[in-house]
Amino acid sequence: MRDARAEAPRRGKDLKFESASRRTRARASREAFSPGSSACASERGSFATTTTVESASRRDAREYTPPPLTAEEIAEMNEAVSELVVESSIPFAWTSSPAFFRFMHALRPELFSAAERARIESGAELVDQPENLRCRRWHSTAGVDGLYEKRMKRALRALEDWEELALSADGWQSEDGVKVLNLSITVRETGREYYWKSVEIETESESAVFMQQTAAQVMKDLPLKKFKCIIGDNTSHVVSFLEAIAATPETSHITPIGCYAHRFNLLAGDVHETFKFLFLDLERAINKLRVQSRMRALFDAARKEKNSKKQLETYCPTRWASAHACLHSYVLNIDVFRFLDEDDGVIAKNFRKMCEKDSESIFKVFFDRDSQMAVRRLEPLFRGLAAANKFMEATGAHLAEVFPLCWALEKDLRQWLANVKTSAQQSWIERATRQSWIERATRQPTRDGLTTPEQLSDVLHRVYKVRFEGLEAQPGNPSTKRTPLRDEPLVHLASYLSYMMHARMRIKHQFVVPEVYEAKKGIGKIHFHLEEKKADVEAAKTALEKLNAVTCPKAARPYRDDYRVRFIENDAYIQACADKTFVDVTLEQLEYIRAHNWWRNFLEPECVQTWPAWKDLIPFARRINAIVPHSASVERMNSSQKLVHNKRLSLSHANVQKLSFIYFNARHERRLFASPFHRLVSETYDAAESQVAASPVVVVDSDSDDGVGEDEILSSDDDDLDEYLKEVDELVMSPHANVSNGTEMTSLGNLDETVPVQDDVSHPTRNKAKETFAQKTARKALERQEKKRRSKSRRLQ
Repeated sequence: MRDARAEAPRRGKDLKFESASRRTRARASREAFSPGSSACASERGSFATTTTVESASRRDAREYTPPPLTAEEIAEMNEAVSELVVESSIPFAWTSSPAFFRFMHALRPELFSAAERARIESGAELVDQPENLRCRRWHSTAGVDGLYEKRMKRALRALEDWEELALSADGWQSEDGVKVLNLSITVRETGREYYWKSVEIETESESAVFMQQTAAQVMKDLPLKKFKCIIGDNTSHVVSFLEAIAATPETSHITPIGCYAHRFNLLAGDVHETFKFLFLDLERAINKLRVQSRMRALFDAARKEKNSKKQLETYCPTRWASAHACLHSYVLNIDVFRFLDEDDGVIAKNFRKMCEKDSESIFKVFFDRDSQMAVRRLEPLFRGLAAANKFMEATGAHLAEVFPLCWALEKDLRQWLANVKTSAQQSWIERATRQSWIERATRQPTRDGLTTPEQLSDVLHRVYKVRFEGLEAQPGNPSTKRTPLRDEPLVHLASYLSYMMHARMRIKHQFVVPEVYEAKKGIGKIHFHLEEKKADVEAAKTALEKLNAVTCPKAARPYRDDYRVRFIENDAYIQACADKTFVDVTLEQLEYIRAHNWWRNFLEPECVQTWPAWKDLIPFARRINAIVPHSASVERMNSSQKLVHNKRLSLSHANVQKLSFIYFNARHERRLFASPFHRLVSETYDAAESQVAASPVVVVDSDSDDGVGEDEILSSDDDDLDEYLKEVDELVMSPHANVSNGTEMTSLGNLDETVPVQDDVSHPTRNKAKETFAQKTARKALERQEKKRRSKSRRLQ
């Protein structure tokens, strides 16, 4: 006790207490151990060495208070805002609005000065542009230029990884009359699409010289050797552009070809022209039904009464396959029309009274029996055209599929006309082709309709013949004249080369046989790059003649045998196809071939490439395999450009091109990663299994000094699959680890909370830094489903 009393004055003297009172000593103690005060650490003679002690609360505040933003971080945030505005198609004026300032203040208040923060927090609008946030002029100029350059570099790097590219060209006209030629790039192996160029053109400048200059401008900075084909429609400037590409020596190896999805749509449009008066009556009646709310309510009540779930649709010339959609919706509602025409209920009576008040008799097309019969007859004809169009515009479409589809469409037309001739009711032909009631009532020049099946057969055969010859689909109407198929030999060649895989294609009881003469002409139309090995054209023509007699390599034999057993030699399958149309059977077989990717798998084996009988045909087969027979990518590009340009009519064409480039490529990239839910779940599980096979786990060993044992590699077959996974260099031990009871709390990676490592196996650890978008989306979807299931079970209880 005496030693302690003697020690106290010495400590007090060292701490320099001014007074011996208790209150003064407490104040001095707080000052001594607060930040900035000095405490005695050691003594050396008459001098004392002191050290600064910082309080725990102030230390935590200093560690967790974010440092002020640097110039690089502010620039990165402004670039992110530009990317958000462009990819979401938001007007640039939003970046200078008070709402945007409040939005950014809620995210990062440190972007604003003290005065700006005070004004926003008080509820007043911040009118002036903040110093750290860029204005709309910067986002529309420097911001867009930076994003465009970044996206262009990314696209060029991605194109370097592939060897088969296709260029699609199509014309487009904006609402303010600007004509442009849009071009997109498609990767044949993956179907990936890229917005590439948009060149402004004029009507007077559609000359060969201008098109050659445009071709040189478009193909600049591109790996020309990788491009195998260029696709376009039948418009004059696009055809001139394709001819300019083929005439240029540097790009003469690029095969020009027409879009067959577009040609099937033109064929459907020519058939629609024959029955345009019926479609005109349907369009007027449906549009007026939509406008009158009371009639629409009565019609919806009748649909509910007859359990019809299909709404009526109208024909739109710019929307492919809309003619079939219009007829199909009418057919599904014929029972509803008959219910409204014959029923004595309140709904039908009120609907008929409103129809009688219409002076133009527009709604007569709903109740007329000839109109109903005409729609029923025409629906199967347009269904085949729509199915062929939709099948051809898919990502995996192949040029070898064109000839069987054209063959099947013509066979279905002949069968359809034969059924019309043998039908007892033929009055619907005149109803479908004569002038509408409205035009006759207004005393406009009348046009006599077709009255006999023979007249209808002559018109439709001429329409289908336009597919191969430059004729007018409607005699005396020059606007319906179609240019002949210049790439018809390539179509025959692709179909003939497909016999390398499946000998012959049998549709119902008939075989699809392309012409060998046209196929030989197709071999002469294929050109190769100067750096590529030149193929022997004459040897390829000779091998093509003997193709049906040569044997098949062993590696390719399973493909041919499987197709023969499934479709050609299967009598039960042939009998089952008796009631189907030719188009349906053809699409079924082509879908099977496309699903198994026969062209890619068939040409890959080395023994097939060096097979003596096929060796001369392999280079041409590869070029045919690299052709994309549709320009759906550039059609989607036109839609994106329309969305961007029509909102900003005052922008120059250069800015429209940059905005469309960023918008289209960013959205398509998101579509590739944002898969449907079941694909996301499968990706998540596949990623988990691959991570399990290659990631070490933490094994708690109570005998070791640090609580962590040796790393163990688990496979998907191990019983300890639910253990938590982590890379060795990412393991961070917590200072609060308790290994006495075999349980360790550790912070893994950059997780914000501590999780049990060994005992709790019901909630697997997630690495948020490495979690992909697909995994995150699938996990959240599964969590939502589990939450709904639990809430539902609680309600049932």
